[in-house]
Amino acid sequence: MKDISLYIPGNSFFHRCDCRVKLLFIAVYTVIAYMFFTPSVLAFLFVTAMVFNVIAIGSKAFTHLMTKMVVIMMFFLIIIHGFVNPVGVTPATVYGHTITLPFFGKYTVEGFYMGLVNWLRLSSVILIAELFVTTTSPAEMMSGFHKIGLPYNFCFMLSASLQLIPISTREANIIASAQRARGLSEKTLVDRFKGLVPMFVPLVVSSLGRMETMSMALESRAFGNTTKPTELRDSHFKRSDFAAAALAIVMLFAFAGIRAVYGSLDIVNQISSIRDIFALSFIGR
Repeated sequence: MKDISLYIPGNSFFHRCDCRVKLLFIAVYTVIAYMFFTPSVLAFLFVTAMVFNVIAIGSKAFTHLMTKMVVIMMFFLIIIHGFVNPVGVTPATVYGHTITLPFFGKYTVEGFYMGLVNWLRLSSVILIAELFVTTTSPAEMMSGFHKIGLPYNFCFMLSASLQLIPISTREANIIASAQRARGLSEKTLVDRFKGLVPMFVPLVVSSLGRMETMSMALESRAFGNTTKPTELRDSHFKRSDFAAAALAIVMLFAFAGIRAVYGSLDIVNQISSIRDIFALSFIGR
C-alpha cells in the first residue's frame, strides 16, 4: 500500500540536509520575500524554490498538493486584487477593451501588480515549505523542532498535523467517489459546490474518530510521561549542512544589502499598463 505522507523518500542533497538547515531556508525566503515589492526579486525566489523541489523530488514537484495550491492562489489573488485593491487607479485594457465586472467595477493595472507581487511572495514561501515537508521524515522533523527549543508535545502535535493532511485528502477522495457511485450530479460548477455538503459530515466524523483513536494510543503508551524522551533518529550537523546554512545566511545579507541601497524597488507609481510591469521589473525600462 502506498505510504500516506507528505514526505517523499529519496537520496537528494535536500533529503540529507539537517532539518534545521531547511527551517533556516524557510526563514530566509520569508524575510527576503517581504523585503521587496518588485516581481523580479520575487520571481527569482519562486524559480529557485521550484528548481530546488525538482532537484529533490523530480517531476512530483509539479503534481504535489502544495504546487497545485500555488496555481489556484494565482488566479484568486491576481483577479481579486485587480478588482478590489484600493491602490488600483488605472483601468487595465485588453485589445483596447476595459475589463469590467458588475458590482466590482474596473480591473486595474495597480491591482494586477499588487496581486502578482503577493502571489509571488506567498508562492515562494509555500514552495520552500514544500521542499521541507517532502524531504523531511516525521521523525527528523520532530527531532529538528525539538533541537531548536520547541516543547516535545508541540513538536509531536505539529508533525502529526502535517501527516493528517494527505490522510484527510485521501478520505475526501474516497467519499467523493462513493457519492458519484450513488449518482451525485457534477454537471455544473454549482452542482460541484452542492456536492461538498454530503462530503463534509462523513469527513468530519471520520476525522474525529481518528483523533480519538490516536489520543487513546498515546495515553496507553504514556506519552508525555518523561521530560526527556529518546529519539529514533538523532541528527547532527555535517559539513554540507554548514555549507548550506552559510549559503542561506550569505543570501540573506546580500538581499538585505540590495534593500538598503535600492529600497523595496516598488514601481507601482511608475506603471500605466500591464506591459509596463514586466518591462520595468525584468528589462529595466
